[in-house]
Order: sequence, then structure tokens, then C-alpha cells
Amino acid sequence: MTKLTNTKMKWIIRKSKKRLPIKDIADAMNISIRRVQQIIKRYKLTNVMPALTKSRRPKTQITDEQKDAINIAFEDTKLSARLLYYELKNRGIPVPKNKLYCYMKEKGWVIPNPSKQKQRKRCRYERHHSGSLIHADCHRTSEDHPYCILWLDDASRKVLSGIESRRAINNDISIESLKLAIKEAKKGNVVIFQVNTDRGPEFCSTKKEYNKDSKSKFERFLIKVGIQYVPSRIRNPQTNGKLERLWQEYNRHRWKFKSLKEWIKWYNNRLHGALNIEWAETPNEAFIRKRRPESILGEFWRLIEHG
Repeated sequence: MTKLTNTKMKWIIRKSKKRLPIKDIADAMNISIRRVQQIIKRYKLTNVMPALTKSRRPKTQITDEQKDAINIAFEDTKLSARLLYYELKNRGIPVPKNKLYCYMKEKGWVIPNPSKQKQRKRCRYERHHSGSLIHADCHRTSEDHPYCILWLDDASRKVLSGIESRRAINNDISIESLKLAIKEAKKGNVVIFQVNTDRGPEFCSTKKEYNKDSKSKFERFLIKVGIQYVPSRIRNPQTNGKLERLWQEYNRHRWKFKSLKEWIKWYNNRLHGALNIEWAETPNEAFIRKRRPESILGEFWRLIEHG
């Protein structure tokens, strides 16, 4: 937004008297339509040309203490400016949003992306309870990196498990990684009900077009453990969009850690923009908070039994 001056406000009043559209005035001054309306309204009520207040609060800069806090918080979390604001607030050192953004922009930690500032075409949908649905997908950062499969809880955004392999992910690795996810969920007394994946050969049978009754080894395992399989529609990656977005964080930060296990632990313990950011809630915390009532009751009785 451009700062107004007394001369510019006089120009706005003159153009409004000539019935120039408010939108055109706002575009010419590079300010909001609402701000133009406020200036015109003030002139009509007082019949006095609006002027800037000389005793306005002077512009301030962020302190060295705040800069140090930003540097430490960003080094720990690698969060964007929007989320880092809440992280700093949670740490007890709040920094104004615009000043934080400008500082991160100067450091090169933030790069404006106009394509992300557009209206979303789809509404975000998520399950209410942990374990209701988990997503899986395979990915590789580059040809020099290993293949990776991750399991993500839809409600809490917690990464339940993952495996990296130098060979392409197949049914056996998919089953092995799902077993780890089931084991991790049980630690929180959570039962997995549904699984969502794309229709890749590491999950689905490639013989279905010839024989509709044929099932892959992975699908037979799901039937055995009593988990419903919900494959995504063909050419519709948005169904698995939460995990597709997670791969961006994987590519950006995974190789700063020695192992996949360390990266998963780091990711699950930092705040997430899709959760309650006012509390700086992490996926691990959301996974516990969003458990089904029967899961909480079951854990209560388990604690009673073990004293």
C-alpha cells in the first residue's frame, strides 16, 4: 500500500466531485477502495479537506532481540512468515507481521509467489478424527536420491511412518511401511479405518483391466487387517493433495537431516498451518487431540489396569 499525503487526499476529493469511479481512484493511488470511501466520507461530514495527523505514531523498527529470535526460530522450524509469526508469539517474543515478512524477505528466506495469492478453486476437506483416513504416496527428489513412501494422517497431518529405498517402491515395501504406521497409531491408542492412495502399481493391481477380481498383495493385506481401501480417482491428485503438498517440505528440508526418521520427528513437532496456529499446535499434539472418544476412554482404562 502507498502512503497518502495531503496533496494526494486533495486529488481524491477533486476526482470524487467529478464522479470518477471509486475503484479507479483507488487504483490510481494504489490504495484500497475502503480507504477512499473513508476519506470521501470524512470530507462530506466535516466539509473540511482531510489532512494527515502530525502527531501520528512514528515508524518503528524491529529490535536486535527480535531479530535474534527470528533467526533462531527460523533455524529450528524453517517456517514461512505467516506461520513463523505464531511460532514467535508462542515463544513469547511477538513480531509484527509486516515487519517480520520484510525482514525475512531481506534475508532471502521468503520469495513472493503470485500464483499462490489467487483464490483457491477447491475447498479443503479433512476428517474429524485421527485414524479415520491415512494417505500414502511415493516420491523421489531426484534421480540421485532414494525412493520414499510416507503415511500421513488426514485429520492431524502427522506423518505416521516412512521408508526410503534405493529400489522402486513395491507391494512389499508398501505393506512394511503400513505396518509401521499401524504400530505408531496404536501407541496413541488410535485405530486406522481407511487408507487412500493413488492407483500406482505399488498399491493397486495392474491386471484389473483384464480381471476385475484380481487384487494386489497390498490390497489383500488391507482386507486381512480390516482396513477399507479408498483409491483416488484416475488423474485426480487433489484427492491426495495433503501428501502431495508434503513432498514440497520433504524436498526442501529432508536432506538437512541425517535420516528420514529425524526429519519425520522434526516435522511432527513443529506447528502446522492447517491446525490451530493460535496455539502453535503441532501434528503430534493434534493427533492426540483429535482422537475418537472411544480411543481416549480405552487409554483411560488401560492406564487404570496398569496402575
